[in-house]
Amino acid sequence: MKKSKVLAMALGLAMGVSASTALAAEAQDGAALSETAFNDVPQGHWAYSALEVLSKDGVLEGYPDGSFKGDETMTRYEMAQIIANAYKGGSFADDALIDGVRQELSGELKTLKKMEKQVKKNTAAINKMQNFVDKLEIGGFGQVRYENNGDRGYDNQNANDRYYLSLITKYKVNDDWKVCTEWEINHNYGNYRTFDRATNNKAGTVGEAKNPYYVGGGRADSKFYPRLWIEGNVNKKLSMEMGRKWRGLGFQVMAFGEETDGVTLNYKLNDSDLTATAFYWKPDKKTVNQMAVYGTGIKGTVGHGTQLQAHYLRANVAQDGSITVGYDEYYNFDPVKWGCGNQMVAFSMLQNFAPNLFLWADYSRTNADEQNNATSIKVSYKWSDLNTPGSFHLYGKWHNYKDNGRWLGDTADSLWLDGSTGWTFGGKYVFAKNVEGELCYGWAKATNSQVAGEDSYTRRIVRGQLDFHF
Repeated sequence: MKKSKVLAMALGLAMGVSASTALAAEAQDGAALSETAFNDVPQGHWAYSALEVLSKDGVLEGYPDGSFKGDETMTRYEMAQIIANAYKGGSFADDALIDGVRQELSGELKTLKKMEKQVKKNTAAINKMQNFVDKLEIGGFGQVRYENNGDRGYDNQNANDRYYLSLITKYKVNDDWKVCTEWEINHNYGNYRTFDRATNNKAGTVGEAKNPYYVGGGRADSKFYPRLWIEGNVNKKLSMEMGRKWRGLGFQVMAFGEETDGVTLNYKLNDSDLTATAFYWKPDKKTVNQMAVYGTGIKGTVGHGTQLQAHYLRANVAQDGSITVGYDEYYNFDPVKWGCGNQMVAFSMLQNFAPNLFLWADYSRTNADEQNNATSIKVSYKWSDLNTPGSFHLYGKWHNYKDNGRWLGDTADSLWLDGSTGWTFGGKYVFAKNVEGELCYGWAKATNSQVAGEDSYTRRIVRGQLDFHF
């Protein structure tokens, strides 16, 4: 309660108690009242005695003509004058009266003081918690997935399950900087799902045993990836992010996509979203953790609504693949040689070329001696909206990934890997708010270029997944 209200209530109480006490004393003494101070209040009026006492004490003053005008509305200014007169010390405001009121209400006053302290304490705690909540952002998604990749019938182990959670937090340090984390749990039960190192045991012939690449650590294994980085604005045009996070290039993440340690700088070239970028990334994956990638590029909207990304990359490896870049944990930690060159250009485009129709195109080319380019073209219809149940997204895609045409591309999805050419058709559907399902089917031809005379074969995949966003 405001102090002004408390004062008014106390004065009102004091005036009531004092006036009744004074009037009672005079009545007992039988003393006659003096002539009225207000010429328009007759002696028989019900308020005559009260007005007489207040006039004597100097609390109430009449108008210059000696009248009281009791039926007229009192202004705030007049009320202020009355309170000021009372505060100067009339008979009702003496120390004895104030002490009596204080003693009478001492218990209530103590309780009010305790309540006021607790309210202040609770208010401070609430404000502190609200400040923390305002600075913290939490988001992510959980996913369940199943696929059958028909990978040439290797011991009939051609299914792959995935149970995945990504929890992302961003804490606002100030208006320009944030500290970010990602906690990724990936039950990735992979079974023999790429074309590399796979050979074909033809019926009736003697051939090498199939030895396809194994993804995941086993049916009872889980993977946990903690990531930490900072991001923010250096000034109005320059921003940066630094630390360990998953980073990718292109709208389809075809040329590069991997967890890396590093730093990225972005510089705004205009008032829209056209941005120049420079980066240094070191992959954390064991098979390439001695490799580092650095480069520069440009991204943003150009022309008639076309979104474009163009990058030039270099790597600290030899062009001829003679340098070990890591060790393969699934093959007794064998040394891994890099055969995809040490320079690459990558282009990616997204164009809304007709109502609800979008064209995606990605291309990358390295300076490897052979099999040195990769292409992905995708056409999609509409967008799914997580806030709108019933919304959907349909797409068709063609890809041609040469063995040495990209660097660590598409590792977030891993549907089609290097050495394959084929098609994928699928769609997404929002079943409920923040719940989205996806189903796709695809086929691709592939060969193992490491084995002389290896025949091409067709690999077919059907995949279904359900994502729960929060």
